[in-house]
Amino acid sequence: MINQKPKVICVGSMGKDIFFPIDPTQMSHGAQYSTTDSKWFNFEYGSKIHVEDRYNALGGCACNVSIGLARLGVHVSACGNIGSDAEGKWIMDVLQEESVDIEKVHMIENAKTDLSVILVDTVVGERTIFVNRDVGERLIITENDINNAQWCYVSSLYGENLRNNMHVLHHAVTSGKIMLAYNPGGNNIAHDADIVLDLIHHARIVFVNRTEAREIIAHFDSVKNEKNEKEELYLLHTLKQHMKDDNGVVVLTDGRNGAWACGSDEILRTTTIDKDPHDTTGAGDAFASGFLGGFLYGKTLTQCMQWGGANSDSVIDHYGAQKGLLRYDIIEKQSRMFDVKK
Repeated sequence: MINQKPKVICVGSMGKDIFFPIDPTQMSHGAQYSTTDSKWFNFEYGSKIHVEDRYNALGGCACNVSIGLARLGVHVSACGNIGSDAEGKWIMDVLQEESVDIEKVHMIENAKTDLSVILVDTVVGERTIFVNRDVGERLIITENDINNAQWCYVSSLYGENLRNNMHVLHHAVTSGKIMLAYNPGGNNIAHDADIVLDLIHHARIVFVNRTEAREIIAHFDSVKNEKNEKEELYLLHTLKQHMKDDNGVVVLTDGRNGAWACGSDEILRTTTIDKDPHDTTGAGDAFASGFLGGFLYGKTLTQCMQWGGANSDSVIDHYGAQKGLLRYDIIEKQSRMFDVKK
């Protein structure tokens, strides 16, 4: 039996994702596809593009990470906004089925649940996302939402209450009420860099991709890194030095190039398994939930990296960000396939 671990609340976006897998080499009249290094779809006005299949899944980091942790046996809550429509009720049902606490999910009356339509290139697994946000823009976080959690995982926040929401998180973290696992999104980095940097300073774990890391560091380090082949080391060291907690961890992901982690006294790297993904949607969230789950179980930094790699590798075999998320006994076995080096 898995012991119940410290409670985590996952704060952020929630919605429904509809996936349209498209083979760009087989597209019919009315569509064009670039075969150069710069990939793009081009659809003519009035064209009708036939899609062989479609898939529905929950979307948004609050759903993705909470389900990932719940499958690992972690007691977890989700906090976000949904509408009072059929999609919102469906999200609540799925979260409950996955053993995610939904007490802090806010259903907004007479509003539409956020929706994304995702075109997936079936050749390389990359995607283009059309997103419509409604209730997600209205999220208001209160101390009551997070005061019963020991950990808070938060990613991109949006809407007119963004700064107030981030200040609530800041107060909870700096007052010692919660520990923060933080994945700052591009929107927050661009428009609220001061609060992003402050949350990173007080975070216990920071998850960033390479692009996010570059954008963050540009705000407080104007030194140009000339050693491109070792850029990840520069990014990791610079972010780690900005964190207040000596035991804090920075995790840097970079798609097919793998991931790095910088702890108190070591930098580790894990590579990906060479294969063609079905869909890369949610791969970063899967890595985060696997890594954080391992961390909560007291795993070593190496094992946390292996858990993150295994979870991410499994998710990209499926459409959507949850179907491939692993359970505790499976991730323990599959994580051993991932080589982690200093």
